[in-house]
Amino acid sequence: MQDGQTFFSLNKRLDWEQGYDANIAMSDQGFSIQQTDKYSIHRIVRTDELEGIPGIVDMTVGPGRKLILLDESASVWVYDDESRHRELLFRHGHELFSPQAMLASMADLLVIADAHEGSERRLAVYAISNGQTMWAVQEWEGLKLYPLAVNTKLKTANLLYVTVPLDIEIGMNGRPEVPPGGRIGIMQWSSAGEVLRVFEHEALSMTEATPLSKLQDRYYTAAADGTLALLDTQQRTVTVFHEDGREPLLFSLEQEGRFAGISIDTNHNLYIGDSGFAQQEGVTERFILKYRGNGIPADKVTGFRGRADKMTMDSRDRLYVFDRLSGQITLLDLRARTMLLEGSQLPEAVYFSADLDTGDTETIWHKIRLEANIPEETLVRFSYFASDESEGLIVGDYLNYTSYLTDPTIPVQTKVMATAGLWSEPILNPKDALIDAQGRYLWFKIELIGSEQKTPFIRKLRVYFPRTSLIQYLPPMYQQDDTHSPFLERFLAMFSTFFDDMEDRIDRISSHFDPDAVSGTYLEWLGGWLAITEHEAWGEKKLRELIKRAPELYKLRGTREGLLNMLQIYTGTEAFILEYFQFRQMQETSELRKLFAQLYGDNPYTFCVLLKPECVRTDAQRLIVESIIEDQKPAYTEGKLIVLQPWMYADMHTYLGINTYLSEPTLLTLDQRSSMPYNTVLIDVDRDKRMDIHTRLGLDSEIE
Repeated sequence: MQDGQTFFSLNKRLDWEQGYDANIAMSDQGFSIQQTDKYSIHRIVRTDELEGIPGIVDMTVGPGRKLILLDESASVWVYDDESRHRELLFRHGHELFSPQAMLASMADLLVIADAHEGSERRLAVYAISNGQTMWAVQEWEGLKLYPLAVNTKLKTANLLYVTVPLDIEIGMNGRPEVPPGGRIGIMQWSSAGEVLRVFEHEALSMTEATPLSKLQDRYYTAAADGTLALLDTQQRTVTVFHEDGREPLLFSLEQEGRFAGISIDTNHNLYIGDSGFAQQEGVTERFILKYRGNGIPADKVTGFRGRADKMTMDSRDRLYVFDRLSGQITLLDLRARTMLLEGSQLPEAVYFSADLDTGDTETIWHKIRLEANIPEETLVRFSYFASDESEGLIVGDYLNYTSYLTDPTIPVQTKVMATAGLWSEPILNPKDALIDAQGRYLWFKIELIGSEQKTPFIRKLRVYFPRTSLIQYLPPMYQQDDTHSPFLERFLAMFSTFFDDMEDRIDRISSHFDPDAVSGTYLEWLGGWLAITEHEAWGEKKLRELIKRAPELYKLRGTREGLLNMLQIYTGTEAFILEYFQFRQMQETSELRKLFAQLYGDNPYTFCVLLKPECVRTDAQRLIVESIIEDQKPAYTEGKLIVLQPWMYADMHTYLGINTYLSEPTLLTLDQRSSMPYNTVLIDVDRDKRMDIHTRLGLDSEIE
């Protein structure tokens, strides 16, 4: 309707990549603010609210995300926090382990390590289903085991890691201790109770004699595929072992805190908890620390600020944090969080465009149309400026605008401040807006402001030029009024957008009639033109082919060929049609007349459609086939559907090469004197004539 209107369109990734972006996630569909997965609280289990269960002293996560709890009476419970169902696995008084034991899980096995001096089972593995002992050990190669920490490998939970002293002596007080230079190692056990490997590092040696009692709650271990980590809370160090033989990594914890608990996710990131008291002097906030696999600190887990005495992680990277003091278990789940823009530390992003060049000076730009998804609590700001020159003054220097705006070496905050005087007033959340700019080149800036979890998403942008308006179709007096014409022009722009959209839909209306170009409801709508209502039974592929071949099929309607084609489209295989004239001569034989009448009928205006059973598996498919036969049959005729069965019955629908085949005999040998063909059908004769069991009316059953 408006002649001469052109536009720049940015709707592909390549178009947007001509500019410069900061904190933006680009995709083929558009762009948004970058997001990352961060831990936040999903559920809190307060074990003090569980009736009948004493205070919890340790926990682990078993199969099906069930919690396995050890209480202060040494009883073990299996608790489902979703259904709140609990079962007692080990009752008080079992004398297998003490309340000071440590728990870990290996698939459907429960590992209990107990360093208590009176314990006879220092390391034992039990079946979680019934508590049966799978294996238990007291020592290894003459070394009495004193487990200090226990954990299993993430995902492949068939390996067990137990931290133990490798050198033990009896001290002056008659109690066991680790001598000066004594080693602390991590033993790798298989699920069958076999030691596969021992991990050691010189940094884990004792500098002085240390009683075993003082080593309790000092070490924590965690394992993932290929990585094993040991936290020494007294030395404030983490030792990372690599199963591929690389040199172990040792790094120190520089942050303040009373550390306890360590875990590794599937990306080999390390998480370390803090067991400090909130009311302790100088302790204001507690965070879970996060380190990369190379020991470099990463962002803290700010979604949890509670006490952590133990941490464990399941195969889906869900983190469980146990606070022994309050008996509280917190489940942290990964959720998408909007990343912060460097410099502003706010959840926002900035995009600077390259120049849009019309080739003509003094071009009057018309409007923009932005396709975007802008959730609540988010915002999009669009700013622009135009010039006939590609260069201009920026912070005292004469620079090329595009080169400066798209230079990746210049910080985004520097660009924003240096070009603040160039941009127009921002248009907030624009979808269709007029712009007031004149010049050969146009530059624009898009600012995305998100929330903690949400971000705007930009899909497409069109920038129209030159300025056109419906006001040109009004009498000259409306165009020459300098006072009211600008307002009238903006008012008519709303109707201009409506007409533009309508013209676009009219231009693209033919695509809605192309069965290859539409899907879903549009395809069903086209199918409705052919009186097809059972869209789900046809499916998109068959429905699309039927619509494309409709002109050809309707010419053949009422013919044998037309019916075969329709059945071919729906069933995907060729049907067999048997008409009266094909067996009329055989029916004249007296001995076959009754048989043919039984199989095909004796009406010369009746025909039979034979289909294999895989074509008609359900009653719904049978109804569709019968409706096709009814719609496509010639007038004054009757069509019968016969579903063939893949076996041979005398005097029934048995057709050689169709549903019955002759082949070389293949025998199943039962013994040296008996054999049976592989396709023999065994039936129970005495079960005939019973409903739903070998009952075929007219063959072995009759209704009287």
